[in-house]
Amino acid sequence: MSTVTAVVDAHVHIHPCYRPDDLLSNAHANLSSAPGHRVPRENRALFLLMTECTSDDYFGALYDIAHGDTASIERLALRHWTAVPTEEDNSVLAVSGERQLFIVAGRQIACREGLEVLVLGTTRRLPDGLPIRDVLSETACWGVPRVIPWGPGKWLFKRGRLLSQLLEEFRRPTLFLGDEGGRPVFWGYPQQFERAAQMGVRDLPGTDPLPFPHDVTKVGRMGLRVRVDLDRAHPAASLLGALREPTTALERFAVLESPLRFVRNQIGMQLRKRRLA
Repeated sequence: MSTVTAVVDAHVHIHPCYRPDDLLSNAHANLSSAPGHRVPRENRALFLLMTECTSDDYFGALYDIAHGDTASIERLALRHWTAVPTEEDNSVLAVSGERQLFIVAGRQIACREGLEVLVLGTTRRLPDGLPIRDVLSETACWGVPRVIPWGPGKWLFKRGRLLSQLLEEFRRPTLFLGDEGGRPVFWGYPQQFERAAQMGVRDLPGTDPLPFPHDVTKVGRMGLRVRVDLDRAHPAASLLGALREPTTALERFAVLESPLRFVRNQIGMQLRKRRLA
């Protein structure tokens, strides 16, 4: 076991339009050069926390590769990266030459009210469409971080009032809010984060890449640094244990979206929702 600085993107999706090789390479490059305090390579560990939607299981495919399933290598079309096992069911180590990324399982639950909950460090699932209070109540005993992520317009008006109520009702060291990499440079740091921090609810940020091919480049551009006593055989337990401690210092970093890309993505998401509907 060694004490390292974990550099973490806490909101990661692998979408069907991505080449996983590209996502892993971009994530490694972005986390390695994250703005702020630079950490020597030998003193850091890079983490991607998966937040998979109900129909996705890319972590499961990486886990299968790590445990010898060659068919999953072809399914993900991995050429430059591979996965090797840890001693955990909720983590793998992605390797490409000297490059390494710890990948930790997690799920995203779309709640009835139009908010989402990210449940990190677990392969357990809950269905979409549940009331958010039920999701937070059910996952409270899982012992893993639960994150309510920011999104454009999601914390305004009725849902903003609901968010304030949820922070009062469910605040504990495993509840977080989450800034996300789609926030544009002209949109200031939402005031809800400051109010939540006063209640002991911290920010656990991540990029939240969208299902467009160009967004594969931004994984690792938003996240946090945290000091961790790293057991390389149990990386998820090492990181999640540090995050559960309310006194652990979390140093956020961010490269925000350009105005043009923000508008492009928002239009694209609205068109996509109409097609799916």
